[in-house]
Amino acid sequence: MDETRALPLISIIVPVYNVKDYVEKCLDSICGQTYKNLEIVVVDDGSTDGSGEICDTYAQKDPRVKVIHRENRGVSAVRNEGLDIALGEYIGFVDGDDWIDSDMYEFLYELLIVNEADISVCSHYIEKPGKRKIKYASDKVLNLIPRDAIRLLVKDDIVRNYLWDKLFKRELFDGLRFPQNTCFEDMAVMYRIFYRARKVVLKSQPKYHYMIRTDSLIGSKYDPNKEYQMFLAVNEQNRFILEKGIWDKTPIFVIRCGIHLIDHIMLVHPSPATEEIIRNVLDTIHQYDETTWKQIGMACAIKRWAIYKNLLAYQIYGRFAAHSLKKLFENTNSKLLYILCFIPSQVLYYKWKNKYQENI
Repeated sequence: MDETRALPLISIIVPVYNVKDYVEKCLDSICGQTYKNLEIVVVDDGSTDGSGEICDTYAQKDPRVKVIHRENRGVSAVRNEGLDIALGEYIGFVDGDDWIDSDMYEFLYELLIVNEADISVCSHYIEKPGKRKIKYASDKVLNLIPRDAIRLLVKDDIVRNYLWDKLFKRELFDGLRFPQNTCFEDMAVMYRIFYRARKVVLKSQPKYHYMIRTDSLIGSKYDPNKEYQMFLAVNEQNRFILEKGIWDKTPIFVIRCGIHLIDHIMLVHPSPATEEIIRNVLDTIHQYDETTWKQIGMACAIKRWAIYKNLLAYQIYGRFAAHSLKKLFENTNSKLLYILCFIPSQVLYYKWKNKYQENI
């Protein structure tokens, strides 16, 4: 009997869009997997740089590779189409500018089968030009019920809101697809997939190579609308988890995310759009005003108090401070100057802290 055919089929969905300098390394790493019974579904999202033609050459030399060419609709539509086409009992995802270790899917499959889980998770490398970082590494195996796995997912700690470091049983996606017109489609569905699973197993050995490019969607210039989309995804996740009675601490992460978003908006030029984002964020975090400073942390609580008391003053101060420090450090490398800036900021922090505590 052919041992390869005896193994269940794993479908790997690969979205590709204008990654001609990376896609060969990606597909070579998938085609070279030690787990051989693969269906490699490559969906070209209207590439204009020749990426689609490169993918076609792989389909010609490896019958496991299927290439679909579509007009540009975004990564969610591409992944949804891949799911509609895929025939495997198990589903994996690899982005077209990343690559994987040769034994990644053998590792994930064995981890899943041995532990009788529906989802298996590994760790990953963060790849930057000339630099590599291991996010997590451990030989410890964690068997998690959905409730515990979702809590780790919310913390975004050892279990992350990524599709590509996991292997899923196919039925987890039945009736579930990725929302379009968002940059955080992974986050929008991951907690729902985990909720459907009987068990999630994790072994934090790095097998996936996540490339951060300056021209990529995530690594591009700061856009407050993208961070606002993340905030909306975090809040939607929070509502689901509260509704299901999984964990009552999720509002903490909504508040922190909202405060950080308001802080970051101070770094960009104000506009009616950013003002509307701030209003919407404040409307949302006001729903969780009963959350204490001990839960969200003193620094975040002080910022929340300052924003509530006088948002305009907070914004003016934040924009002035950010602009001034940027100009300051562009013209000097002095560590002494850093110390001179740091000490007054700490004095101001503790003054605000004392004033805040007087009001609680």
